[in-house]
Amino acid sequence: MVKKKTQPKNEGAILKEEHQIMDQVEALKARILNIQADVPCLKESVALSSLLQKLYEIREGLNQLEKVLLQTHLKCSISPGIQVPGPIILALSRLSEKRHGAIIVMSHEDRLDDLLQGGTDIDAPISVPLLENLFFPGSPLHDGAVVIKDARIQKAGVILPMAPHSAEIDRLGLATRHRAALGLSRASDALVIVVSEEKGWISMTLKDHLYPNLGTFALLESLGSPQKGSDNS
Repeated sequence: MVKKKTQPKNEGAILKEEHQIMDQVEALKARILNIQADVPCLKESVALSSLLQKLYEIREGLNQLEKVLLQTHLKCSISPGIQVPGPIILALSRLSEKRHGAIIVMSHEDRLDDLLQGGTDIDAPISVPLLENLFFPGSPLHDGAVVIKDARIQKAGVILPMAPHSAEIDRLGLATRHRAALGLSRASDALVIVVSEEKGWISMTLKDHLYPNLGTFALLESLGSPQKGSDNS
């Protein structure tokens, strides 16, 4: 028996589904706000521990939904040519744990020469110790960005173009590195990964979008697993 081929959805059907999902998300948001308003009335309730357990389960479900949405978006947005090698992910994890601020530019097809200022030529293979040393607090190049191209560290201590202040960055309590990452992602197809010195968050920017607090799990799932035996630790 020959299976019928699934017909691709037309634009109208896709838009309808998008609106339905957005309506469901907005309805969920409204319900959460209503529950929050009623919390003071529950101080005498014996069911508080049960409610906290339910909220934990909901939060876990929302975290999973966020990961699925992120994966889907990234698969549609990121060119297969952009990959984050394993040593970079391991270095990001270690920098995050130590709260050592960092900003790494994964160059893709666009030329970045006219968008970058200063920096020191490195031209070295990617390695965890080298990245950790470059971003070690107080080191000469730790405040600038590292630029990766063709699986090599091309430069360090590079200054990126700044995006203007935005409500999102201010709301999240993020600062200069994230504005610089957004600035470059607005002007090029580069993927920029940032470690927050204040929070230890790992975030990234791509095509003028900020994805805050991804963590190494999301990077592994979204951008490729580390190569075995390549942590260069």
